[in-house]
Order: sequence, then C-alpha cells, then structure tokens
Amino acid sequence: MKKKRLKKQLDGDNLGVNFVGVGDNFFLSYWKIFDISLFGRPRVDLLNIIGINLDSGTKKYWIATVNPEFVMAAEKDRVFKDILKKTSLNVVDGIGLIWAHELDLRSQISDLRSFKKLVMAFNVGMEVLRGKHKEQISSGADLILELSKMAKEKNKKIFLLGGWQDRAKKTAEFLMSNYLISNKNIEWCVGEPEVENEEVVKKINKFKPDILLVAYGMKRQEFWINDNLENLEVGLVMGVGRSFDYYSGELKRAPGWVRRMGMEWFYSLIKEPKRFKRQLVLPKFIWKVLFSQ
Repeated sequence: MKKKRLKKQLDGDNLGVNFVGVGDNFFLSYWKIFDISLFGRPRVDLLNIIGINLDSGTKKYWIATVNPEFVMAAEKDRVFKDILKKTSLNVVDGIGLIWAHELDLRSQISDLRSFKKLVMAFNVGMEVLRGKHKEQISSGADLILELSKMAKEKNKKIFLLGGWQDRAKKTAEFLMSNYLISNKNIEWCVGEPEVENEEVVKKINKFKPDILLVAYGMKRQEFWINDNLENLEVGLVMGVGRSFDYYSGELKRAPGWVRRMGMEWFYSLIKEPKRFKRQLVLPKFIWKVLFSQ
C-alpha cells in the first residue's frame, strides 16, 4: 500500500467535481491497497462530493463501496480489479481496510520484525474496534440513507435495482415513508432474471434517475454497471450489495453500537450462519496484509 495526495484545482478535475478548500485549492486524498485506489477522506467530504455532483447534474458518476471481500475477490479476478480502476471513486466500507491502512502507515515509520508487527497489528485492531477512524467508513447501507436525504432536499430522483423478490419495492416504500420522497421521484425494478436486461435499461432510461442504486450483490453489480453504464441515462450510480434486505424489513440491522465498531458483518454472520463460508476470506485478507507486503 502507499499513500499519495493529488492536488486538484477549483476549475475542475478528472472526477468531474469542484471543491472549496483553503485558498484556491483542495486536496483529494487517496491510498492504495493491492493496487486498488481508495478515497482517503472522512465521509463528510464524500457527501460533499456527492452533493456537488448532484447539484451540477454530473452524469455517470460511479461509486463502489469496497470492503476486504472486494479486495480479495479482485486479487483472484484481474477483470474485476480492472473494473474497480474504472470507477469515479472507491470508498471504504469495512474496518478491515481501515486497520490495514493504519498498520501500513505505522509500519512505514518503523522497520518492524514479524513479532513487533503482530503486536502493532493487534493494537491497531483494538483502536479500530473502539471506534477510532470510524469517520472514514462509508457503508452502502448508510449511504442509501444519506442519499435519500439529499434526494429529498434537492428534489432528485432515485431508482432502486435488484434485491430479492420485492425488496426493492419495499425499500422504496420505506424511503418514501421515512424520508418523504415523492412517489414521482422514486422507481424500482427487481432486474434479472425476472426482468430481461434490455427492459431494465429501458425502464431506467425512461425514468432518468439522478441516483441509481444497484443491489445485485458484490462483484455481479460491478460487472453489471461496467457492462451497461455507457447505455444508461443516469447521474450517480452505486452498488449497494444486500442493503435492500435491511430497509425492506427482511433483515434487521445491527445495533448502533455494533455498527460504530464496524462489526456489522459479524452481527450478520451470527444472524445468518450460512454466510460463514463466505467470511473465511477475512483471515486470508489479514494474512496477506501482515505477510505479503
């Protein structure tokens, strides 16, 4: 991993965003993990970026919410890694990435032997679990709510794609009820295989959403966005994994104190033990961070 800071001018940059900072400049911060660039500023700055893009009507602005599972999948699938290099922003969705980044920063200061690095890794892990650095985490589930607030305030349209059965519809009903979004400003579609992709694209383009949220699950949703974005009339597009499960009422979210620790994934594992096999990727991620750099 390495960290770099890219200087951006107020008259625009390759992300299609203008910023207001100290004087005439704003610094966009990025860091890399296994050749995947991640947005390195707090969530409040991410929301500022999103808000500016919505105000300016930026088209096809693509955000991926990346967690350790993404990273390990990209290590095995070069095509998937290349897709993550095409996004406008990759944001951090998981304390594992925060832990890896903080450990890397401190390891650069000291030349650590294996045992000392393990001790440092444990200490950094405890910091993260106590909620330190939590402002850098931007989960898809939380961003749905933030985007809904913006949509209401800015009179923008949201399209929900994917989820199982009628979960997109139920999530839309939840957002209309809790965020007072007009039924004229929200639409949904379960997508494939129930609805052919050609019809999905037509429905999205007829609605012309400012925000498109795709809940096809990790990797499949990124491949879908990559394959279809050129033909879509959309503003912001973001994959949100299983987030519709929460807001449709099908799955209870972890308590606030668990989410603040960044342990929502563990809570979900307890509620759904069948996910255990999938979560075996986490020890592999930890091992790779500790011993592959």
